[in-house]
Amino acid sequence: MPDRRVSTWSAAVIGLLAGALLGALFLLVRERSWRHDWESQRQAAIDRLLADAARDTVRVVEAGGQSEPAEGTAAAIDRQRANAIVAATRQVAPTVVTVTVSQRVAVRDPRLTFFDFFYPERSLPRLRYGERQSYGSGVIVGADGYIVTNAHVVGQSPTQITVTLSDGTNYGAELVEVVDRFDLALLKVDGKDLPVADLADSDDLMIGEWAIAIGSPFGQLLADTQPTVTVGVISALNRDIVRQTQSDRYYLGMIQTDAAINPGNSGGALVNARGEVVGINTFIFTESGGSIGIGFAVPANRVRWVLEEVREFGHYRQANWGVMLYPLTNEIMSELSISNPVGFIVRDVVEDSPAWRGGLRVYDVIRTINGVPLDSRDTVTRLVYEAMVGDRIHFTAERDGKPFSGDIVLEEAQR
Repeated sequence: MPDRRVSTWSAAVIGLLAGALLGALFLLVRERSWRHDWESQRQAAIDRLLADAARDTVRVVEAGGQSEPAEGTAAAIDRQRANAIVAATRQVAPTVVTVTVSQRVAVRDPRLTFFDFFYPERSLPRLRYGERQSYGSGVIVGADGYIVTNAHVVGQSPTQITVTLSDGTNYGAELVEVVDRFDLALLKVDGKDLPVADLADSDDLMIGEWAIAIGSPFGQLLADTQPTVTVGVISALNRDIVRQTQSDRYYLGMIQTDAAINPGNSGGALVNARGEVVGINTFIFTESGGSIGIGFAVPANRVRWVLEEVREFGHYRQANWGVMLYPLTNEIMSELSISNPVGFIVRDVVEDSPAWRGGLRVYDVIRTINGVPLDSRDTVTRLVYEAMVGDRIHFTAERDGKPFSGDIVLEEAQR
């Protein structure tokens, strides 16, 4: 018969083991539950951080006033890179072309003949003729093939003009019109489906707004025919450049920018952040030949005016006044017995010209034009510079000390 004490001890040991096993199992289940809760809380915290970061990088879409979350750091950076300047450049760059001009030039023959060697004081210069190429930029402003550039880019008597598009296509160009007054020239190519630049209202420009200078001076010489781009701001408006010599052009009412206009970029586009051409880059102030941040462009409104004139009349119409004015000097004022120095005297007037029909005669003193006092030569130059055929010009004047007024209707000058 088995010992009852042994059975009781065995049962106690089995009970203890079972209890320990159950306790261990309970602790294991509890630990796993705690770890699961901790992982869940950790994941929830990470999700909250990511949500906060996404809200911080929200992009506002201006066109629709909508907001959309960023897709990640790279996507957000890419959207920042593709800014208004990049968009404007992509829009206008295909319309900017290279203008290659060939001209026949004469150079002195350096070789000496027997006569030149012994009688140098009697020798005459002998000339050789050859072709010289120069490069500039231009902008396509019409789907019918019109391209605008600077007058100084095409020169005086070009023998051949070639236009190179940004895709490398070459066209022979016809010189349609040169307007030296504005330093503008119109070319025309026989092309189809040409990209066309939009001309802005240059009177709407603001000092300090973005300005993008796009030029293509070496499209034929480089493997990559894409134009170059520099960025700055509109520095000033209505700049008048003082004429240094009689041969210099007048540059009045120009746009000033600090966007670099490098050599060869003359005739290229000055563009706003909307992707509109606000001016045609023309020249820079420089001592070294490179840009120092003082560049000038012809306003787009003048380009539009010249383009419209050529399309309607086949050429640019120069306005004719028919009068020659001279500033009042102390001697003239004394001779005419007048004391007011503001005004210009009529030195000559062509019979049956617009000024003659308007009532002006020699020795009349014009005081104002369109309400503007004629207090300087620059004022008169500016009024004449911007006058258009068909404009009605109102003036006030004096004759023998008696005031009178009249109107001059400008006509086209003889070509």
